[in-house]
Amino acid sequence: MAKFKTPYDTLLRVRRIEEDRARAEMAGASIAEREAAGTLDRRRADYPRLVRPPDAETPLVDFRRHQASAEAAAASVTQATQAYEFAHEQTESAREAFRAAAMRTQGLERLVGRAREERLAEMLDADQRTAEESASRKKKGRR
Repeated sequence: MAKFKTPYDTLLRVRRIEEDRARAEMAGASIAEREAAGTLDRRRADYPRLVRPPDAETPLVDFRRHQASAEAAAASVTQATQAYEFAHEQTESAREAFRAAAMRTQGLERLVGRAREERLAEMLDADQRTAEESASRKKKGRR
C-alpha cells in the first residue's frame, strides 16, 4: 500500500529545510562569536605590554613612536570589542531565527501527525467493518 501523504507534507519538508538552514546560520554565527572573543582576549592580554611606559629618559622620537603604538593598541582593543559585540548580536539574532523556525516546524509536525493518526483510525475502522461484514456473510452462508 502506498504511503499516506497529507497535504502538508511538502510544506513540512520546506519547514525542515528552513530549520536546518537556521541551525547552520546559528552555528556559523556562534563560531564567528567565539573567534571574535578569542581575538578580543588576545588583544586585551597584549595591551598592557604594548602600552607600558618607556624608560624615564627617552628621546622624543621614541616617545612619539611609543605613543602611536599605544594608541594603535587601544584602537585594536576597541575594534576587537566592537567586532565581538557585533558577532554576539548576530549569534543572538540567528538563535532567535532558529527558535522561530523550530516552533513553526513543530506546529506543522503535530498537524501532520494528527492527520496521519486520523487516517490510520479511518483505515482501522474500515478494516474492522470489512471484517465484521465478512464474518456476518459467513454466518449467513452456514445457515
